[in-house]
Amino acid sequence: MSNQIRKTIFVVLLELVLASISLFRLGQVFDGDLYNLYYGYFGDIQIPFGAYFLLSINEESIPFLRSWLVKFGIVFLVMASSEVAQFFGIELFGVTFDPYDILAYGIGASLAAIVDVKVFTRYLSFWKVTDHS
Repeated sequence: MSNQIRKTIFVVLLELVLASISLFRLGQVFDGDLYNLYYGYFGDIQIPFGAYFLLSINEESIPFLRSWLVKFGIVFLVMASSEVAQFFGIELFGVTFDPYDILAYGIGASLAAIVDVKVFTRYLSFWKVTDHS
């Protein structure tokens, strides 16, 4: 099995885990302010985290995506742009403008970049794309 197939399977499983967190409403273990904080912002961290790794699947065929900074930039700019659009009354990936959502998007994309560079690249032999040139 090729490294690309392994990486794709791994990312799909990661995305299923992320979706399961929301599907099974794991945030219900929290109470009060922590409950409100979780339901207000966890998805705003989770979605860019997952989106970053969806871009990672394409690194083999789209070389400019190999840089963590490029993936971070794409994810953060798309998410932040949707929030700015909401500020102007355009319903794009949401309805209500919240400046803390932009902070949460940055946290999610940053966590993904850290996991990519410091964990997956280091500990998963199939993660790093090999240059075929």
